[in-house]
Amino acid sequence: MKRETQLELARVLQAYVRDGSTAQAPDVFHNPVAAYSDTARALAERERLFRGRPLFMGMSCRLPKPGDYLTEEIAGVPLLLVRGQDGKLRAFANICRHRGAPVASGCGHARVFACPYHGWTYGLDGRLTGIPEAASFPGVDKASHGLAPLPAGEGHGMIVIRLATGAPLEIDVDAHLSGLSEEFDAYRFAGYSYFASEWMAPAINWKFGIDTFLEAYHLPALHRNTVAPLIRGNLGAFDAYGEHGRMTFLRFSSTAWDGKPDAEWEVLPHIVAVYRLMPNTVLVFQSDHLETWRMIPGETPDRSRIEFAFYTPAPATTDKARAYWKKNYDLAIKTVLDEDFALGERMQRGFMSGLQDEVIYGRNEPALIHFHQRLQAALGPA
Repeated sequence: MKRETQLELARVLQAYVRDGSTAQAPDVFHNPVAAYSDTARALAERERLFRGRPLFMGMSCRLPKPGDYLTEEIAGVPLLLVRGQDGKLRAFANICRHRGAPVASGCGHARVFACPYHGWTYGLDGRLTGIPEAASFPGVDKASHGLAPLPAGEGHGMIVIRLATGAPLEIDVDAHLSGLSEEFDAYRFAGYSYFASEWMAPAINWKFGIDTFLEAYHLPALHRNTVAPLIRGNLGAFDAYGEHGRMTFLRFSSTAWDGKPDAEWEVLPHIVAVYRLMPNTVLVFQSDHLETWRMIPGETPDRSRIEFAFYTPAPATTDKARAYWKKNYDLAIKTVLDEDFALGERMQRGFMSGLQDEVIYGRNEPALIHFHQRLQAALGPA
């Protein structure tokens, strides 16, 4: 975040403190509970959002060296991401062109990918390099039977892919970020290091995972013993960037600004910047590190898979550094998994009961309203 933006946000947040106010949406928003519980809606989201739009996959440091790879399945698409010998990030359908078996699993480092079924091999660039008993496959052209490429892009330390073949293979990351590129560049995310990550599978709709990050209204009640003593409740500044958004919260430690001219304020240690990237990602900048949360729909509307990843400005090479980052990592997990998602599972059961028609977002929840309005626009008519 550029210095000018930091100061502008700090002034806005301080004004909210003085006035006892917060960012406001024009109106209250009524969202049908079906958004969280309806099977037809879930299928539409899977096709139009997850298989039709660019998806954030993680920071570039997840795949730092040629040969580094990771696999995943999203919306029914088995995916392989790999760093080529030329340093380029590529995405492929993780499907052998012979009989359809995955050619890689988990994550790691490879020189080639070998299908575990019959041993067909593929290079890091996806080219088919070997067919055992090749004489049995006359007319099968290696050049046209490589792994199916998927669109991918990399910029500002971020990896973005799209789960659709046939589209242009280069994703314009700047265009996708809708004005956030310069802000992300200012954080120098391209130089960050991967610390740790984990997957969780709460019994909630994937959108509930996004919702929990978009307002501070719930902090005093739900998080009274974890983050509520650190971050002001029901106070935040909201800015939209096309389909994306940024919600900025204020730490109580901002009293360090008292008595100083604003030009001397050290801003980043005293705010929390939460970026929502359409459709399913939240990035949380916490003064000295970055957290990312990717929400993946499950097989039913009341299930999801969620990846939490933690990145630091420099590698954690000492016991002291590892202990410090682990403490921050554990606090994030405790707050979100043990409090937000635990309550969310009970809320989801209420949604699935059919006894409630709608949920209500107040004017003091503008980031939440923006998210669901943009979802409705992206999905189009039912």
